[in-house]
Amino acid sequence: MYSPSLKPYVKKSIILISVLFLAFGILALPASVLAGDRSDFVLQEIENKNQDISAGDRQTKYCNMAASPFVFYRGTAHLFWADFAQDSKLKEFGNEEQTKIWLVGDLHSENYGTYDNNKGEVVYNLNDFDEAVVDDYQLDLWRMATSIVLVARQQDLSKSESEDVVDAFTEAYLDAIASYEGNDKELKVEFTAANTDEPLKEFLEKTREKKSRKKLLKKWTEGGKFDFSYQKLGPVTSEERTAITKAMAAYGQTLTGDIRYDADRFQVKDVARRINAGTGSLGTPRYYVLIEGETDSQKDDRILDLKLQGEPTPYAYMSSEDRDRYDRHFEKNHALRYAIGYRALTKNTDNYLGWMQLDIQGKGYYSVREISPFNEGFKSEGKSFKKLAEQWGEILATAHARSDKDFDATYVPYSFDKQVAKRTDGKHKEFRALVRNIAFSYADRVNSDWEIFLKSLPKNYCNQ
Repeated sequence: MYSPSLKPYVKKSIILISVLFLAFGILALPASVLAGDRSDFVLQEIENKNQDISAGDRQTKYCNMAASPFVFYRGTAHLFWADFAQDSKLKEFGNEEQTKIWLVGDLHSENYGTYDNNKGEVVYNLNDFDEAVVDDYQLDLWRMATSIVLVARQQDLSKSESEDVVDAFTEAYLDAIASYEGNDKELKVEFTAANTDEPLKEFLEKTREKKSRKKLLKKWTEGGKFDFSYQKLGPVTSEERTAITKAMAAYGQTLTGDIRYDADRFQVKDVARRINAGTGSLGTPRYYVLIEGETDSQKDDRILDLKLQGEPTPYAYMSSEDRDRYDRHFEKNHALRYAIGYRALTKNTDNYLGWMQLDIQGKGYYSVREISPFNEGFKSEGKSFKKLAEQWGEILATAHARSDKDFDATYVPYSFDKQVAKRTDGKHKEFRALVRNIAFSYADRVNSDWEIFLKSLPKNYCNQ
């Protein structure tokens, strides 16, 4: 299957500019300058990010990204970090030492969703932690606000309507942060049908009614084994199966929830390769593992999701001090970082959350989590979009606030909500304006980057 390389589009420009700068005696240049204009920079960044995945997965990913600016945005978090990680505007309401917190790192509207927590409740929360890192809180806000603008444009909302939705998200975040200052309420809050507003309340109730473990197992398995007629699953080699089975006991030692490892409960019944999953992470080695569960009955089998965790996208764009701190904490075990970030940002976290090291194709550290029977995304339109945005803001603020020293002072040694509330008190209008301006201007940038990307694809590339 043919898959294009974007390098020919940038190689000549880079060489020419490099020669000119060297001729004038300039030896150290930022990557964005070496890349020439924005087109070269965008294509080079995409090339670098996807150079290690297969040609087939690259084609699938590129064609997904070609569908819309929003999908392109989801697949290019590295562009966002390259553009904003060191942005001077972060200083307006941030502080290098006191407003860094656990971030999703790749936040957008489809990284919220439903799942069951370890208490059996269906909750709506953040649900993707592949890029979780500690950095300035505004980066999650700016990225999410930009995604709101992109989605609003897909729904043909007017500029003023879109501004109202972004402002609703931002103000809800600030109000929630202020409400947590000086107390520990954020540690007690979860978002369920009992305490959310419409349209989210009804969605959570319907998800509880229509989803079940029985339906999940029927979707992925047949007769106590994976159903390989399902196009999202592929077979594994005997070496892969053996390596995963042998690693289960060590994985069991990484569990931190209410369940302790037991050889019978965690007995591996089947292993499959998960294919064509995700957008930004498409092509990343990933496995589904079917385990026995509490009893011998097939009705309570569990499916574990194993995913290779590499260096998070933000790492390359963080300050040298933050990279050094990251290295000290995680020692290149990116799955450990994933698990800690997941736990920091959620409440009653998945009992099966942990990690394992595998020496197979895709060698490295793998995150492990359970596939929830109640996993579902929610899309809202029209008037309900603003109400949903408010709940997105409150959820994000709650996640940020609970992940400070109340979670683990090793990573964030201060009261985050106190620091942010102090910096934004009496300045909500100015804060909303900053987020709004960034969101709309960057949505324009995303659209132009998407058009650059589309022009780079060969004719009929996505029709093959």
